[in-house]
Amino acid sequence: MVTLQSDSGDGRGKGGYVQRATTIGRTSGWRPAAATALAVLVLSGCSSHRWTDDHPDVAARAQANPAAFLTPALEQWDGLQGLGGSYSMRVAKGIGRASADLAIYVRLPADLDIIVLAPTGATQAYLRVNEYEVGLAYLEDRVVYRGPSSGAAFERALGFDLSAADAAAVLLGYGVPLGERTGATTIWDADARRIRVDTLSGTRAWLHPVTQRFDRIIRGATDGPRGMVTATLTSWLAQPPIPDALRLDVEPDGYGIELSLSGSPTLNPDFSADFFDIQVPPGFEVRPLSELAAEGGLFRRAAPRDSE
Repeated sequence: MVTLQSDSGDGRGKGGYVQRATTIGRTSGWRPAAATALAVLVLSGCSSHRWTDDHPDVAARAQANPAAFLTPALEQWDGLQGLGGSYSMRVAKGIGRASADLAIYVRLPADLDIIVLAPTGATQAYLRVNEYEVGLAYLEDRVVYRGPSSGAAFERALGFDLSAADAAAVLLGYGVPLGERTGATTIWDADARRIRVDTLSGTRAWLHPVTQRFDRIIRGATDGPRGMVTATLTSWLAQPPIPDALRLDVEPDGYGIELSLSGSPTLNPDFSADFFDIQVPPGFEVRPLSELAAEGGLFRRAAPRDSE
């Protein structure tokens, strides 16, 4: 089982060969709740002051031709091929709270390695996906769930409705998953005062015309068969604008996941050819990913219960 710490109340430079972290330093605390609350107010349109009042010319152009803003915004990520970073995570469900350190590696378009670390720095579990396979390992159980790579397989292993391409778009901040930009529609969302991009697969991303940041990404619907995941991005690095603080809200389950970068990430790491391969340690049992129960996904299994 993945055991996160209950709550009571490896930054490297650009490029370079990357090895998986064995220890991740915990940050001294989470970003102030006021920052997240302010971001939510702005996104929901509840703030008393509107950016459209300060930038009426930009607002007029965004309403008249929202698609013209998309290409210049996405060009900020040109040349970015991957990331390796250390993250602090907090998971909340009802009154339950838990926290853990993560090491996350991304190689575009959709190779991912998400590692949950114990307080000692040892690996507790990992979720890995590449073009061909998805693997989810629980080291305490000595078991690896493994199956062919697909959107459904990754969602099952993750624990909620987010594809690997969606996860990469959220973690790197570019909003619209690679491979889904063709056929996407771009409109002005008057309620959000943002440019909204709707993909054919159902992902929606909101772009702020002034900051050129995607600050909200939604997958699914609350009444849909797999629920809805809302990503709220609240803080970014300078260039490229990779989010260093974000929140995922999963509905109708009612739990949230906060991620915060610990230090500077490694951009465009020199991953080895087998870095994202699914590896089975000696003595581990291999089970089909199809046997993974609904509550067995990485983040669902880690989430605290309401009574905790």
